[in-house]
Amino acid sequence: MARPATVFAKITNQQQRDRLIELWKQHPNHYTRIRAHAILLSDAQYEIEQIVDILSVSRDSVRAWIKHFEQDGPDALLDEKRPGGPKKLNEQEEQILKDLLRQFPSRPATVLSRLRTRTGKSISRHSLRRYARRFNLSWKRFRRSLRKKRDEKAFRLAQEELAELLNEPELDVVYFDEAGFSLKGVVPYGWLPIGERTDVPVTGAHGATVQALGFEHQDGTTHTYLHKGYVNTQTVIEIMDDFCETIDQTTVVILDNASCHTSGAFEASIERWAERGLLVYHLPPYSPELNSIERLWRQLKYQQMPATAWERFKTLLQTLTTKLCEIGEVTYMPSLESYAE
Repeated sequence: MARPATVFAKITNQQQRDRLIELWKQHPNHYTRIRAHAILLSDAQYEIEQIVDILSVSRDSVRAWIKHFEQDGPDALLDEKRPGGPKKLNEQEEQILKDLLRQFPSRPATVLSRLRTRTGKSISRHSLRRYARRFNLSWKRFRRSLRKKRDEKAFRLAQEELAELLNEPELDVVYFDEAGFSLKGVVPYGWLPIGERTDVPVTGAHGATVQALGFEHQDGTTHTYLHKGYVNTQTVIEIMDDFCETIDQTTVVILDNASCHTSGAFEASIERWAERGLLVYHLPPYSPELNSIERLWRQLKYQQMPATAWERFKTLLQTLTTKLCEIGEVTYMPSLESYAE
């Protein structure tokens, strides 16, 4: 995905600044104070990602606050008056609920019980869902992560270096990664009628795997190489050699530390690629968040590929090719030449 352009709020006069400081320091509403603080940070040239980290809010919220401020000034950060009865929980009790949801994210019964113990108030599960949405939370599956194994200092340094590369007008930055699509299939999420189940028709065949090796540009377009079978260093080198023929300016390719990206043969090719304008940047270990194309693979597998795609190898290959052609160029490796039309 393309990196969103950096947006900064601009405080135009001292009166606006004084009003924002007043909202930040003195306003009784916690969320109003956060919004004012975000605008002050943005005016001080803090990027949206930095504000998100500091205030623990969503990127979309920060962008919306900046837009509202630019249009209508500091008072646009105030909550609109809403009809209806008084709120069930006051600000302090909402913070208690928010802390409980963070502490017990998969145990709503425990959250409701402890909220009742600490505040003397009971809320329904429906109200709990409403509050969770207000806190920018959604009910979704946990995923496995090796984040605790990574070096946070190296991760932050890589973030800063990537930001510098992305802001360099003379460079084209692309993200590279591999993903396997097997007839064993995946089990996606989806909205289904209550009491009904939709099966994913997979054969479970072994060896019938399409490997997608893709480059994603900053504008979201891609160039993907499709290969059948195992991916080794030589496969990656051939793809890098071919990709060099497509670039017309100095290009930095961002990739992880998979063995086929760090082998002796791969390292020996880096200087040759650099002479052709292709530079290699290795991310620190356990940092998939920094590789934009990882999100593309997840969307393809769990959202865009229909259940019928996993039934036969030819159907899988055709569907994957069609989806990838919608966002860029697709090249078949020699292992798939017999399937090319």
